[in-house]
Amino acid sequence: MVNPVGKTRMRTSATGCSKVVRASSDGRGFTLLEMLVTLAIIGMAVSTVVIALYPDPSALVSKEAQRLAALLELASEESALIGMPLAWIGRDDGYEFQARELAERGPDWGVVRGDEHLRPRRLPSGIYIARIRVDGQEWAPGKRVLLDPQGAQELSVEITLGHARARVTGAGGRFQASLSSGGGT
Repeated sequence: MVNPVGKTRMRTSATGCSKVVRASSDGRGFTLLEMLVTLAIIGMAVSTVVIALYPDPSALVSKEAQRLAALLELASEESALIGMPLAWIGRDDGYEFQARELAERGPDWGVVRGDEHLRPRRLPSGIYIARIRVDGQEWAPGKRVLLDPQGAQELSVEITLGHARARVTGAGGRFQASLSSGGGT
């Protein structure tokens, strides 16, 4: 059936239905629903990219604190197993493990190298070691902390990224990481 304007009109095939459906062939643009769906998809894509580029600071700090706790525990266990003193040195932007080795002048501390786990590490950009406490006393960055049984009884390390803070605490070779709030004690 053809109407006078030149548009094709079709009857629906449903029994008892008398509606006329218009088939448009001129394709003038998008419907409002199509525009809204497109904008929603674009919005989700942009938010996914933003989240990927700017991860949660608390999650980053927590991950680094958990890594440090695991490495401190590993070094403590290794020191006890092999009977060689190991130490940890924290700096503002990273840390390293040292072993007491025989040198030409006698026993001396040397940075552990060639060990996949206890190698020197730099913290990711923006993350810093804000505070180190050993046996309840403030500890200067760059100062050695012994990890063997004759070493420190308690160690607390605070790691920050902006306002996000995490604390690594340990005693007797056991360490744990936790998110902390505020300025720390």
